[in-house]
Amino acid sequence: MDGVRPWSGGAVPYHFEPALLQQAGAKGADCREWSRWRAGPAKQACQAMAEWTRVSGVRFVPDAKRLDSVSIVRGAATTGTIGRLPAGNRVTIEPGVTYGSVLHEFGHVLGLMHEHQRPDRDDYLRFEPFLTALLQRCTFLTEVCRDVRLAFPKVGVRAKTDYDPCSLMHYLANQAPRHPQDKRWARIFSLTDKGQARLKTCQGQFAALPARCRKVGQKCAVSKLDAELVRRFNGVVD
Repeated sequence: MDGVRPWSGGAVPYHFEPALLQQAGAKGADCREWSRWRAGPAKQACQAMAEWTRVSGVRFVPDAKRLDSVSIVRGAATTGTIGRLPAGNRVTIEPGVTYGSVLHEFGHVLGLMHEHQRPDRDDYLRFEPFLTALLQRCTFLTEVCRDVRLAFPKVGVRAKTDYDPCSLMHYLANQAPRHPQDKRWARIFSLTDKGQARLKTCQGQFAALPARCRKVGQKCAVSKLDAELVRRFNGVVD
């Protein structure tokens, strides 16, 4: 995404809100022995960091003193800042959220935008008319419009791969939970013929996973192209 900064050498400093560590039963201030922790946000965060390290080679380094250290905290929603900021990098995790959502937010921290916001998306997917209309006329005056203006406009990119409908960073077509009072959100886009062809090409990498993991918007795993882009963007050297 334009303006997003990489993490030099793929090294990402992080620290936890103390209450999260206490809730998990952690003995220290970092992710050591996280697999033994109680289920919850801290364990999900450590699992997500370990997975991104495994597939991309980035390194998460415990360091609470740096201004750019990623703060992992509790909150009412699950969100992540995008790329490296000079200060204020954060992953917020709500109680009861799925692991896949946490894995997705760490993708943002590593510099990934939403796949459905790429500048060439019109070649691969088609938004429903109601969402296209909202994008054209919405301001930030209502909750729905704030969501639309932040999560759905096209954005410029500094680096990219081919369109990846298997990306962890792609939204599902069904976004009903975002605005349950409006049934139109149950389907916000459909793939074009080119998008369908790309989906058939990428699905094989998740052949061993459940069928839901081979759908657009899956939150099961990091795709090969996700990992490739994170490595390239952050200058990870094998």
